[in-house]
Amino acid sequence: MPGTAAYPLDPVDRTILMLLQANASLSTAEIAARSGASQSSVWRRIEKLEAAGIIQRRVAILDRKKLGLNMMVFAHVKLQAHGQRTLPAFEDAIRRFPEVVECHTLLGETDYLLRVITRDTESYETFFRKHLSQVASVQFTNSSMAISEVKSTTELPLSLL
Repeated sequence: MPGTAAYPLDPVDRTILMLLQANASLSTAEIAARSGASQSSVWRRIEKLEAAGIIQRRVAILDRKKLGLNMMVFAHVKLQAHGQRTLPAFEDAIRRFPEVVECHTLLGETDYLLRVITRDTESYETFFRKHLSQVASVQFTNSSMAISEVKSTTELPLSLL
């Protein structure tokens, strides 16, 4: 949110967060050894960062291609109207589609950018025809299929802090 003050992080907090971003399965002992802090201090800091919402959750990152999910599509969606009911209704519908792994509200020519993961072109077409194009208020969708992934990371650039 613009104007929101950043959570104050010291160098040890930043190191802990960088380590967890790279490998959330590290033990507190391993993090302590790599950060130069005590194990109890690391545990308390992680608890504090979780309570503050800085650490939202710890997850396993899966290889989508090894699972047969080979198609990544970016879909720009424009709505017919922007009423008080239209936007929440669209967003609620999108949250129910497991193929949509990201949805961002945009400023500009389109209203939303979706990142959609499916098996292949045919499964994307099925998703589009049976789900996305059926959402009330969708005026048009412009889909772009990614042909390669140059960079994909979940790690935030903590060096900018």
